[in-house]
Amino acid sequence: MLLFFRISWLRMAAAWGAFAFFMMLVAYGQAITGTGPLQWRTVLLGPLLYGLIGTLLTPVVFVLAARFDLTAGRARWLPYLLVHAAASVALTVAYRALFMATLYLVGGSNAPVSWVTILAGFNFWIPLYWMVLFVAYALDYHDKWQRRNLDAVRLEMQLVQAQLHALKQQLNPHFLFNTLNAIATLIGDEPAAAQRMMAKLGEFLRLVLDHSDAQQVPLAQELHFVELYLDMEQVRFSDRLAVTYEVDPAALSALIPHLLLQPLVENAVRHGLSAGGTGRLHIAAERQGQQLVVQVRDSGPGPEQAGPRGVGLENTEQRLRALYDDRYALRLLPAAGQGTVVRIELPFHH
Repeated sequence: MLLFFRISWLRMAAAWGAFAFFMMLVAYGQAITGTGPLQWRTVLLGPLLYGLIGTLLTPVVFVLAARFDLTAGRARWLPYLLVHAAASVALTVAYRALFMATLYLVGGSNAPVSWVTILAGFNFWIPLYWMVLFVAYALDYHDKWQRRNLDAVRLEMQLVQAQLHALKQQLNPHFLFNTLNAIATLIGDEPAAAQRMMAKLGEFLRLVLDHSDAQQVPLAQELHFVELYLDMEQVRFSDRLAVTYEVDPAALSALIPHLLLQPLVENAVRHGLSAGGTGRLHIAAERQGQQLVVQVRDSGPGPEQAGPRGVGLENTEQRLRALYDDRYALRLLPAAGQGTVVRIELPFHH
């Protein structure tokens, strides 16, 4: 589509209206400094005709700018420049002829149309063509710059989505391998427990597949995933695992990255049981102003003895960074008494 079709007529009329107003001021200044009486018809009519005819001829300049593009390359630069030079003369003649003819017909001038009147001040009107032409190219550059920015934003979003998808796919096989290994361990000694775990795993995987394209889900849904996972772990460890929840109802509708909590809970179960006795796991979530605060606490040896971060925690950090940039916080803190607290702060969005 040609460039001038994307420029509103209102803007073109406003630009030429401003030019007409300027010419009115010039005509008024000339009139009040002259010796004759002030002729308001002359002061107003001439500049208004300048603006009207300029508005009508501007699309022609825009068409020529698009057809004979001076920015197309060096090979065509000189012939296109000659075309615009000829067009500037032709359009200036047409501009002045229309102006003088219309002014004469409406009685704004007593001078008949002639080459003398048309060519009067020719050196002043020729540059107007080049000014409009440069405006056309400036608007074209601005349009291309905006489109490049939009394309860059789209590419960046696609890259982030691809990174998030890759990180999410790393979580699923890791979790699946651990769970299948646990089921294999139980098949020989506790076939009924292994059967219950298989049923829970089937429900868990069905929900994961149903939301495979979702990067964010409500906290209530994410907690349901966690409950299914912990049900499987409690079948596996029986009375050795105790789980408690403390969730603010106002936080349940908040959006949270899909499968964000599962690797954190998996780490907490492992660390909580490593201390011996009953492993205690506490999951808390609340809304604090415009922030969602989620905490996973275990009864393990604490962050100093837990060792370096594993794959799950590193993936969690990368996903949060990709989704929220610097508007999140992920901290490992020592729990009161014993254990580790993973605290996550996210922007609160419904």
